[in-house]
Amino acid sequence: MSETEHILFSEPKVQQFRDADADGAIGMRAYLNYFQDAVATWMHRLHWGNDTVHEQYGVAWVFMRYRMQVLAKTTYHEPLTIECWMEPAGHTISIRHAVEIRMGGQLMARGRLESCLVDLANKRVTRLERIDFRPEVALDRENAVAPFDRIPMETEGLREAYPYTVRYSDLDNNRHMTNLRYIQLVMDAFTPEEFQGKMLSDLEIHYRNQCLYGEQIRMLRGEEEGGHRILALKEDGAPAICAKVRFADALIL
Repeated sequence: MSETEHILFSEPKVQQFRDADADGAIGMRAYLNYFQDAVATWMHRLHWGNDTVHEQYGVAWVFMRYRMQVLAKTTYHEPLTIECWMEPAGHTISIRHAVEIRMGGQLMARGRLESCLVDLANKRVTRLERIDFRPEVALDRENAVAPFDRIPMETEGLREAYPYTVRYSDLDNNRHMTNLRYIQLVMDAFTPEEFQGKMLSDLEIHYRNQCLYGEQIRMLRGEEEGGHRILALKEDGAPAICAKVRFADALIL
């Protein structure tokens, strides 16, 4: 691996029909999956992937929050290029990855995610030094995605969307619902009519408490500041995720 690959990961991505939304185009859900795929591949090459840190250090990466902005949806006539890098952290607890997704040089989506390490034995956040983390892999490169926002967790002004029970296919190797499964739960809080001629253009999601097999989640939604706020509540009333989404007129290239 070259020195450049240590600080900037780039790979081509061929869109798959299974990734498409109901309009047949690649959008928010697929872009977030591609972002996670790129981060997972890169971290594996750096020997900090979840497969490695589980076995060697007894810890696991847990995603804390995402933000993705979609400028346009894509079809299948040209592969995408995924570029991701790690942003300078300035602290010892969490890291942030950024991404830009292009087709033919045109920016289609951009995003940011934040993750931390959790000790598998005591289920507590642990410092990056636990895995001999090297901050020099971070790249001081501009990211046009707005900083993470505060998302209220109050239920006032929200209404019931639907209930959901966690199933086996929702689980990852940490034995809780995998983080990107919640993206589909957020999308399912809206009807096909609300998606008609529209696309999810901005999504920010914060993970608050893990959900386990058999748990029932209450999905709530409400309208706020030109967008929507989504809250997923566990059976005990604790928030699983809180999210903000915005729609824009669909642009498919």
